[in-house]
Amino acid sequence: MRRVGVLFFAFVFLFCMSAVPVRAVDSKEIEELKGEIQKLMKRLENLEKQQKETSTKAAEADKIVAEVQKKTEKIEKKALKDRIEFSGESRFRIMSEKATTDRGFYGAGKPVEDAEYKDKTSFPLRVRLNAHVEAVPDWVDFYARLTMNKRWGAFDDTAADPFNKRNSYEASIGKDINARFEQAYITLKIPPVNGTWYVGRLPGLDGAPSRQAGSLFPRPFIDSEIDGTLVKLDAPETFLDKIQLPWTGGRLWGTSQENVPTRKTYESKVKEKTGVIFGYLKYDERKTLKKADLDLKADSDAYLAQARVKLGKDTEVILDGLYMDDWHMPNKDTSYVPDLKTDYYLAGTYVDTQLLGFQIYGAYYYSHFKVADHTFSPGGTGDPVTVDDKGYPGHLWFAGFNTGDLIHPKHQLTVEFADGSDAWINPFNYRGYRRKGTVLQPQGNFFYDPAGSKVVGFYPFNAQVWDIYYDYYFRSNVRFRLGYMDFMYTKHDKDSGEDFSVLGSSKFQHDYWPYFEINVSF
Repeated sequence: MRRVGVLFFAFVFLFCMSAVPVRAVDSKEIEELKGEIQKLMKRLENLEKQQKETSTKAAEADKIVAEVQKKTEKIEKKALKDRIEFSGESRFRIMSEKATTDRGFYGAGKPVEDAEYKDKTSFPLRVRLNAHVEAVPDWVDFYARLTMNKRWGAFDDTAADPFNKRNSYEASIGKDINARFEQAYITLKIPPVNGTWYVGRLPGLDGAPSRQAGSLFPRPFIDSEIDGTLVKLDAPETFLDKIQLPWTGGRLWGTSQENVPTRKTYESKVKEKTGVIFGYLKYDERKTLKKADLDLKADSDAYLAQARVKLGKDTEVILDGLYMDDWHMPNKDTSYVPDLKTDYYLAGTYVDTQLLGFQIYGAYYYSHFKVADHTFSPGGTGDPVTVDDKGYPGHLWFAGFNTGDLIHPKHQLTVEFADGSDAWINPFNYRGYRRKGTVLQPQGNFFYDPAGSKVVGFYPFNAQVWDIYYDYYFRSNVRFRLGYMDFMYTKHDKDSGEDFSVLGSSKFQHDYWPYFEINVSF
């Protein structure tokens, strides 16, 4: 702007001088004045050039100062308050649930006519508070999660029908509306082997298998509360971490968006590394031991192993194995029903890859348990019945995909399907609100109690489940979801010579609900 002003002044000056009679001004003086103006112009250009160089140097200096300050702050993080991080999540859901049981469906009472239940509107609320503490920077960390589930409305602990209450449905949260620690564990770095040691109430999985943030083992055990210890060892980077499989490189349209909410699950997968996990867990689901029973073994030892192989950043294959001794399910009354215990085995494979911009994943898991010989009196009053030992192999298939940022950086569609066989049992997931992998509303086991009043025995997840939802991220920490869940339970295979299987069943044959959800992270 200054240069334009000088040019304008020079132009006006020359114009005025041209209008003066030649005889009044000597031509030599005019030339001298022109020379002075040119010198001033040159000086102005030099000053502007120096000013630009000074600005560039100043910007570079500011950048260096900022980096130094950042590193200094990191070094000076010595005060405890600077090493504590708190965060949280609140989920507000509006849902309308419906359940049906057809005439003759396997279960307590063996219904003589079709039954239908409906909860027109309910408002489940889930609040999670997270904490992270750098106990010893770069060496020891502490993690915790406190969770509370609540459905607004009347809470009637005596109601036999979970739908028989105003605006409330408690079966899906196991009659537990108290805050509980889902996670509370420490991690210790083991630099010589590039490993991490986990001790405490460990993170099973934060939601369905596609949501991998914070997950360890095992993939289908959703939101499980697992107490024990794990050692995680990461392998050195090899060519397998860098290759790209042919189907993972292309996209249906557009280019990939970086650092957007819809790519969270993909970015979690990218961060994972080839490695192995070994663990030992203690698991106890019988909470009503009497003094006379203290000599009985009331918990189960669980041994697990997992191997993860990365095939480039976009694809991973996970192999899982688990063994539990003396595993059992809850038993409300052991006065006439034995406390069934068995060894439990599990093995499975989980695969996650990309195809045309979609994140595609699937799993297959095999389980096996055995019910030993035992004798019981049905209902506590009938003639004794002897049950022969029998093995129960189970299978679970799981498949799903999400669109990532393919539709839009703020929009994502997810579709998942799970299918559990007649004897598939997820050993860690009996209590609490579970999306898939276990029975949501266990029915009284008719085999042991013809009156159908006791929840005893084993309850496999013999069901097909659709989980479909569409997400819109209003902000990175505010998400709107429109979803639909559908559980369809099937009848058990009958035991030889028996009207009913020793395995328990779901109260409902078909259970489904559409819902709208607002999720806020803070």
